[in-house]
Amino acid sequence: MTIKIMDEEALQLYWSDLITMKEKGYPIDNAMFYVKYINDKPVGHICYKDMGKWYFIGNSYVKRKFRNLGIYNELMIKRNKDLKDKTKIAIVIPIEDSDVSRLEERISQRGYSKVNNFLDVYKTMPILFYMKVRKHNLWKLE
Repeated sequence: MTIKIMDEEALQLYWSDLITMKEKGYPIDNAMFYVKYINDKPVGHICYKDMGKWYFIGNSYVKRKFRNLGIYNELMIKRNKDLKDKTKIAIVIPIEDSDVSRLEERISQRGYSKVNNFLDVYKTMPILFYMKVRKHNLWKLE
């Protein structure tokens, strides 16, 4: 069992039914992924993109039969430990049967706070990017 870091294009080579950032509705591309492997097969991922003053984070997924094994937590802890030098801003976009309130509860337990308006991120995120993403469910960790 190991964690590898790779870009989305490389991940697609090993994960044939990967739902891409664009397909999920994220407003960025070229993100990097922390990927959990079990028996040389990817079973979960979580991403980030260096945006200069801050990190965009989001787009996490664990395959159904590997859920409730702590893989999501392991990936998030590893990523956040590696990226502790800048504010992290997440967009929460649930897919499949994911409950948005459960996702919000999990992210708030990790110390993230809900972004309600531009004043919550003005020191970090440019106004033009905020205008592009403000309709999404935004969270930040400083």
